[in-house]
Amino acid sequence: MATAKIVTWSRKDKHGNFPIGIKVSQNGNPSYLFEGNALASRDLWDAKKQQVKKSHPHHMRLTNFLTKRLSEINGKILEFETDKKSYNAEDIIGAIMHKPVKESVPAPKLPLFKDVADNYLSEQKCLGNYDVFKSDRSRLKRFYEFAGNEVTFPEITVEFLRRYTLFLRMSFNRSKKEQKPLSDRTVTNHLLVIRTMYNRAKTAGLVGNDTYPFGGKDKIVIKFGKTEKIGLNADEINLLRQYQFTEQQRHLHHSRNLWLTCFYFAGMRITDALLLKWSDFQNGRFYYTMSKNGEPGSLPVPTAVAEILGHYLNAEQAHDLVFPYLKKLGNPDERFELRRRINSVTRMVGEHMGEIMALLAIKKNASPHKARHAFAQRAEEKEIHPKVLQKMYRHESITTTMQYQSNFSHKKADEALEAVIDF
Repeated sequence: MATAKIVTWSRKDKHGNFPIGIKVSQNGNPSYLFEGNALASRDLWDAKKQQVKKSHPHHMRLTNFLTKRLSEINGKILEFETDKKSYNAEDIIGAIMHKPVKESVPAPKLPLFKDVADNYLSEQKCLGNYDVFKSDRSRLKRFYEFAGNEVTFPEITVEFLRRYTLFLRMSFNRSKKEQKPLSDRTVTNHLLVIRTMYNRAKTAGLVGNDTYPFGGKDKIVIKFGKTEKIGLNADEINLLRQYQFTEQQRHLHHSRNLWLTCFYFAGMRITDALLLKWSDFQNGRFYYTMSKNGEPGSLPVPTAVAEILGHYLNAEQAHDLVFPYLKKLGNPDERFELRRRINSVTRMVGEHMGEIMALLAIKKNASPHKARHAFAQRAEEKEIHPKVLQKMYRHESITTTMQYQSNFSHKKADEALEAVIDF
């Protein structure tokens, strides 16, 4: 049976002290356990009493430590003897030595959806994209109502998004005027934001393709539903142009003029119409660069537009602008504030056009964008070649023009229907 006792080493260590520890012997073969404890002199160890002398500043603590380790080794010897294991002194020391504790590596923190979304919104604000910032912030707010702020990308599974879609279809718009369920297009726009954030996370290497919930079979497929595009016809546009507003309706007069300008300039977008400058008109032509895609071009100034411009010739507008809506804008180069103001004016003009349609007893939507629909509808009726329209619309691809015009192409279908039922 092995024996163990506390001993001091006879030779000094590199610090000039004498190491103290446990000696285990088995069949005359020793093994030692030294754990960094040492005495300035071997005289500080009382071998008979098996304790550190009181002259050592930490005699009690060191004695207790050595006594405890000796007890542990003796216990291990009894264990080996009881199990009738074949062992030597080194086995005893190896069994009793503390195993180094491996520090557990914390699991990597999963990227939060909100962190990516917050960065995205900050970028949009810095870029001055007020429309995108405002609409997507609202959509993300609704998403957090469903998912919470701590949702991670791996949690956004196909089943998760199906439940979110159901949540959206049971939700209502936040308009103060009326409570209506969210439209299919609005639901699609909410899903688009989620897909955009997921794509950004993939690009940044935060998530992989294995958890991507959008796309092919058994995943979420985002489809854009088609809506009927109906513009004002020629008679309705003439009614709009000829209507005489009272002085109390002067605000409607400006909105009507803006809408007609958009129509006469090949369905110009309201952003470009609001930014019309007098310097854009040269030698009877109108020169401007479309804000949406940066495509430059020019158009002749129709007589109807010249008449409209005549109402504003003597008015002193800020920044050389034709229409008065942005006259209180400080610096038009501050894109975010500019887009904020344009967004507000667009909503206001839409409301004004709703009032005008009621005055004219026309049961159609005449929002600012409908001026583009009205022009496209007239162009289709007049069978204007798509190549010509492509240039007027500033489309990069003829395919885009043809797809857009197909929304207003009813003639052949009408003739076919008439041919079939005419008997």
